[in-house]
Amino acid sequence: MDKTMLKKLFLAYCVHVEHFESVQSNYDSVLTLYRKRKRRNLMILQHLKKKQLLCLEILQQTASQRALWKLKRRSQFWEINCNRNNDQFFKEHFRMSRASFDILCGLVSKMKRADTNWRKAIELQKRVAIALFTLGSSLKYREISELFGVGISTVCEIVYEFCEEVWKTMSTYINKLPPKKEDLAEYISGYCKLGHPQCMGVIDGYHIKVRPNATVAKEYLNNRGWYSIILLALVDYRCRFLYVNIGTPGLCTYSQTYNASALRVLLNNNELLTGYKKEIDGVEIPVYIIGDSSFEFSKSLMTPYPVSTSLTENKKQFNNKLLACKKVADNAFRHLKARFRRIGIGIDNRKGNAPLIIRSTCILYNFLNEINDNIDEKWLEMKQVDTNCQNPTNTVAYCEDEPFAEEIRDTLCRLSER
Repeated sequence: MDKTMLKKLFLAYCVHVEHFESVQSNYDSVLTLYRKRKRRNLMILQHLKKKQLLCLEILQQTASQRALWKLKRRSQFWEINCNRNNDQFFKEHFRMSRASFDILCGLVSKMKRADTNWRKAIELQKRVAIALFTLGSSLKYREISELFGVGISTVCEIVYEFCEEVWKTMSTYINKLPPKKEDLAEYISGYCKLGHPQCMGVIDGYHIKVRPNATVAKEYLNNRGWYSIILLALVDYRCRFLYVNIGTPGLCTYSQTYNASALRVLLNNNELLTGYKKEIDGVEIPVYIIGDSSFEFSKSLMTPYPVSTSLTENKKQFNNKLLACKKVADNAFRHLKARFRRIGIGIDNRKGNAPLIIRSTCILYNFLNEINDNIDEKWLEMKQVDTNCQNPTNTVAYCEDEPFAEEIRDTLCRLSER
C-alpha cells in the first residue's frame, strides 16, 4: 500500500475521531442537564407530597365541621321513642317483641357497617328496625325516611340488603322439604288430629300486587284487573310455611303454578313420601296434601268432589271437612299480612326485587312462629289497608280420571263418617 493511500485513511480516521468526540461531548452535556432536571423534579415532588399530607391532616381534623356534603335530618323516633317506651309500643311498630328483635339482629349481624372518616355508619339495630318497620307498615318510603331521619334511597337499600341477608342466613326456617322422617311424622300427626290421616299439608295461593315493566305487564294482569305475582304455599298444621313458590305472573292459575313447581315433583318422586303409606280399609293411603277445586285432583293432592246435584250427603260433608281444613292456609296468609302489612298493600319496589322481599317475610313469619312470638289479635281484627282484598277468582281445574286417586278419596270419605 502506497503512502498516498495511508495518508487518506489516516485523515478519514481523524475526521471520525473528531466527530465521535463531538457526539460524546454533546451526550455528556445532555446527560448532565437531564440529571439536574431529575433532581429538581424530585425535590418539587417531595415538596408537593409534604403539602398533600399536610392538607389531608387538616382536612381530617376539620371533617366533622363540614355540613354541605349531606342533608341534616333530625329524628327522635328510634333514638328516643322506641328505646324509652314499653315493650307493647315496640311490638306494635316492629311486629315482634324486643327479645325476638335482639335474636334477629344476631342472625343478620353481617349488615353491620363500620364508621368512616366522613360519617358515622347507621348502627345495626337501627338498620334492622328500618327494614322491619318498612315491611310491617303501610307508610310510604318518604314518610319512613322522615321518621327515621335517613334518605329515601337509604330506606330502599336497607330493606333490600336486609331481605338478602335474611335469605342467606335464615333460609333453613322455610326450606322444610324434603322433610326428615321425624318431621314428616309430626306433620302427618298434626293433620291426623284434625281428621285427615296421611295429610302432610294444605296448599293454597295468594296474589300480591306488583309493578311490572310495561313490556311484560300483560302477563301479570290477573282476572281482577290489577298486576300481581302469585305466592303459592304449602302450610303445616301449625300454620308454618313448608314450601313457597313465588314469582309466577298473575295471569296464571294456581294449578298451573303447582304443576310447574318442584313440590309436585317431590310428592311424586321422593322415596320417603311415596313409601310412607298407611293401610285404611284395605287401601294403601300415601302421603298427600289438600287443596281446593282450583288444583288438579291426584293421588298426592286431595281436592273436594266436583259439585253436582247428584252428590251424596256424605260426600258433601267430606267436601266441607276438606274445605274447613283449608282454613289453615287461609290463616297463614292472614297472619302473614297482619304481621307484614307491606304484603297486603303490594310491593312497590321493582318487580325483580318483589320475590326476595316476599320470601324474606315468609322466613321471618316462620322464625317468629317457631320461637312463639304470637301475633297481636288486634292486628287481625283491625281493618287492614289491603289493596288485594279482591283476590282473583280461581277457576275449577280440569281433572283426568284417576281410579286409584278416586279410591283413596272414597276411603277417606268413608273414614270421615265414623
